Amino acid sequence: MRPEHPPGTIPLLERQAASEALKVVLVPHPSNDPNDPLNWNNWRKAFNYLLVLAATLASFTGIMIQPVLWPQMVEDMKMPITAFQHGQSANLAGLATGCALFVPLTIKYGRRSTYIASVAVMAAGCWWTARRTSYAEVILTSIIIGWAGAINETVVQMTIADLYFIHQRGRANAFYQLAVVAGGFLTPVAAGAQATAHGWRWCYYTLGITQTILAIVFLFGYEETKYNRVSNGLPDLQSSVQLDGVKTSLDQDQDLKEGQTDVQSEPGLAVSITEAEIPAPNTYWQRMRFVTTTPESLWRLFIAPVSVLFLPHVLFTAIQYSSSICWLVLYSATSPIIFSAPPYLFTASGLGNLLLGPLVGTIIGSAYAGILSDRLVVWLAKRNHGVFEPEMRLHLLLPVYFAMGGGLIIFGVTAAHGLHWIYPSIGGALFGFGFSAMGDITFTMVIDIYYELTAEAFVGVTFVRNAISIAMPFTVSPWLKNMGMANMFIVVGCLCFGIGMAYVPLLIYGKRIRTALGPRYYKLVEKRRFY
Repeated sequence: MRPEHPPGTIPLLERQAASEALKVVLVPHPSNDPNDPLNWNNWRKAFNYLLVLAATLASFTGIMIQPVLWPQMVEDMKMPITAFQHGQSANLAGLATGCALFVPLTIKYGRRSTYIASVAVMAAGCWWTARRTSYAEVILTSIIIGWAGAINETVVQMTIADLYFIHQRGRANAFYQLAVVAGGFLTPVAAGAQATAHGWRWCYYTLGITQTILAIVFLFGYEETKYNRVSNGLPDLQSSVQLDGVKTSLDQDQDLKEGQTDVQSEPGLAVSITEAEIPAPNTYWQRMRFVTTTPESLWRLFIAPVSVLFLPHVLFTAIQYSSSICWLVLYSATSPIIFSAPPYLFTASGLGNLLLGPLVGTIIGSAYAGILSDRLVVWLAKRNHGVFEPEMRLHLLLPVYFAMGGGLIIFGVTAAHGLHWIYPSIGGALFGFGFSAMGDITFTMVIDIYYELTAEAFVGVTFVRNAISIAMPFTVSPWLKNMGMANMFIVVGCLCFGIGMAYVPLLIYGKRIRTALGPRYYKLVEKRRFY
């Protein structure tokens, strides 16, 4: 791969000679190995990914149900609400540090062992939370649950890259976003109802039982998706091949150089793969091995996310996602304060039901970004001589940021004036729509560009996200007291929209940036591979 070719620019469509019909090119190109996860049949992919989504749902449930239960915890444990806000910050600290610590191990030793350990530790954290009685236990259990849930953002993105082709990743990420928001908005509804009927501790007993069962299913059912293409005789994303004279089949009569379109060669698109023999399918016990080791330097894996984070597309995603999580934390932390007081006087069940609005919004947002973005990139690639550019997904972001910013303002202003709860719920639905769609679009773009450094990229994204969010629970009470609910959310809504508009220069100059920084990216890939 010549360094002047921007990472992420690939031929996505070709025209079949016989029928003249358009065909989507499979990127990355699958091998002939039946053990390659890209070659798995649909049910096998679906089963493994369904387990990942179940772990994601359960993990985010453990992280997000606490604010709904705070009123009961305050009464039961005889602590001020600030103690549980401190616990929320400790949880975010666990999420930030856990990702940086555990994801390099996942790259080197495989996904399976990480998922099993994560679910098992989450189960232990939930059992302990159900029995906690002191402030120290509030902090410790929050950190443990944060550590256990830390990998469920980065490692899921690695799994998506392992299992799905580029034109399928938007939909795969949409299901991931649905699992995240179901854990953030749907299960707290059930938790609120259960807490009202049986007390808050039973919410964590139930979650502990669920996580324990899930750990057993992972132990005996989840297959490793890590696949080393280089060691299996396959060229990878950065294979050194000559691209001069390559033309897309949608542009047979024009030289791509005239259109100044640089094309990145994905595995198998511009090279001939000859394998001496096709490996036999792995046995059940081979598929269930606990670790799958590759020879990367563990030290370099720990420090690589620092370099990858400052690639502009990764940094953009980190800023967008971290700011959105700040608004989500603010939304979650203010809801029990405002809606448990007059004129609303909501119980735990009512606080849970208040999340139905954001839930509906996130479902719509996942469909918008997941289905529409995959179709949009195919359509835009067709108009671009069959060539895909990762920034094509960003065209969908303008309504997303209008919805997020507007939804926050509607929520804050209507709640501050004591209007019927349906109005804050509408604001929450708009915010949920934008939150879900933004995550889907930006996450998928990063995978499309930095496929070989997916893990390192999302370690940086997740660390920034949680590191910035740690301070938010500490600011809620003084900010609310000094500025008031309405003014606070007006400021937040404007900030949300302003930060979101950073996508415009990336949409315009993104390819130039990728071209200029291509050599740096390829150097990082080579360092990871050989040292």
